[in-house]
Amino acid sequence: MRYRAWLIATAVVSLSASPRAQAPDSQAAEYAAAVHAYVVGHDAAKAVAPLAGWTPRDVHNAVRSYLKHPQPRFAAAATLHLEIAVGTILMGAVDLAENHLGLGDLLVRGLRPPSRNIPSLSPAETAAFAEKWYVAAASTFLMVNDPVRAAPVIERGLQVSATSPELRLMSGIVDEMAALSTVIDESRSGSQMSRMRLARTQALSRAKGKFEKLLADQPRFTRARIRLGRVLWLLDERDRALTELLRGQSEAREPAQQYLAAMFLGALYEQAGNMTGARVAYETALAAAPASQAATVALGHIEVMAGRPDRAQALARQLLSKPPVGDEWWSYKNGGFETAALAWLRQQVWQ
Repeated sequence: MRYRAWLIATAVVSLSASPRAQAPDSQAAEYAAAVHAYVVGHDAAKAVAPLAGWTPRDVHNAVRSYLKHPQPRFAAAATLHLEIAVGTILMGAVDLAENHLGLGDLLVRGLRPPSRNIPSLSPAETAAFAEKWYVAAASTFLMVNDPVRAAPVIERGLQVSATSPELRLMSGIVDEMAALSTVIDESRSGSQMSRMRLARTQALSRAKGKFEKLLADQPRFTRARIRLGRVLWLLDERDRALTELLRGQSEAREPAQQYLAAMFLGALYEQAGNMTGARVAYETALAAAPASQAATVALGHIEVMAGRPDRAQALARQLLSKPPVGDEWWSYKNGGFETAALAWLRQQVWQ
């Protein structure tokens, strides 16, 4: 994604300390021109550059005016705000990103009433666009480990598309993340620790239920099955966890899902004392993701336990010889950004 080139431009547009005085009509025209520039130029930085000096209030007022535009491009404008949100959140400006996603939400909802439907979009296309937009918008918060802000975005998306597999998966991910963020503080009293453990178990159980219902409707949804397997493991339902993870591994076609299934299987086998199974699983994970630090460390640990530190050292040297890449584990842990959804949205609105 081409964010680095326009992060500064986005910050200037959204965080200016010296706003320009402009008439509302002029702002509305400049905003419409920016949306058009994004559609034809495919570059968010260049599209928003003429708006340098605008305050968040200016942007908000311009969007409100744009809702009454004679030929609005709501889908394109909503995608532009999504791009701005991703850029600003990567800079740590979470509140600003939330503001832009709120404006995007306003524009997406502008697509839906029949009286304002864009002629080029059928009702089915409008619904598909809205679903993808909410998927990408929610993942913007998940990728920075903020399930609290992601949750209402997911709920609004489910109001539009109640059967969306991706949004339903995200709803379960929010519960899973909430559970794993519950730290059991051993310094607390017994009753306090009991409450924390109960809260963690309840959140995991909610995630489990959502993944199970999703898989009942979408039995081939491998991402959900692998997540269910791990949640079952965390709930100490090891037999069911093994069944789901083995099935998920056998059905996985994407390297990322093959890697995750193998990593979770390895951890399950290792916990059960099955070091042979753990070794095979971690080797499978490393084959799917050769530059994975997590898989290298896990397999290296097995080698050390087997009395072969030389093999562990060889694995470490092999990893260091490869260019560093992002580990899929971190995307899994935080939900990850739905790059495919943004690519789909761009395809719909770019000329």
